[in-house]
Amino acid sequence: MTVNQILKSAMECPLERPRYAYLAPLYKQAKRIAWDYLQEYARPIPGAVFNGADLKVDLPNGARIELLGAADYDSLRGTYLDGVVLDEYAYMSPDAWEGVIRPALSDRRGYAIFIGTPQGRNHFHRLYERAKARPTFLTAFWPVSQTGYVAADELAEARADMTPELYEQEYECSFDAAIRGAYYATELSAARAGNRIRELPWEPAVPGARYVW
Repeated sequence: MTVNQILKSAMECPLERPRYAYLAPLYKQAKRIAWDYLQEYARPIPGAVFNGADLKVDLPNGARIELLGAADYDSLRGTYLDGVVLDEYAYMSPDAWEGVIRPALSDRRGYAIFIGTPQGRNHFHRLYERAKARPTFLTAFWPVSQTGYVAADELAEARADMTPELYEQEYECSFDAAIRGAYYATELSAARAGNRIRELPWEPAVPGARYVW
């Protein structure tokens, strides 16, 4: 979906020399995930030129699409982007987006697509929560139990092979699935699911009132 989106945008962009990028946490990941798709969907375009060494496609209207790794995000400084996909954003440094990629979109009024699997309540979760409250953002949440994309017998096998927490994270897109090895992880997940975790005012006048649980 996202490869086709940036390819469509690159072909239709009215600006001069459009630039689009597909980022994964690592450069090799970007190649494994998206390079075959990009070649498949761009090949029917007359005049498209593929550079397998640099993982980029140049289109006849002057547009370029590159596959990049977010681990070396400083190498993107000084460039501009008309659109970008950040795949598995939970596993990238938030500085890649906030300090480099976001500013690169400004002068061209470019867009960003964030996709991936949750990794606890980290920067991906914070972004998701902020995006839900902003009318300029589109958010989508697709756990496997709603999509029906994976066969039921395969899901049963996966449940048998994985911890409940990891299954919830990888298949049900749970931001609340416990991080492996965390103390009281199961108990905290149950408390959060039961809406038993909330903010309480601190009363400094009460003797011994140093912590709020």
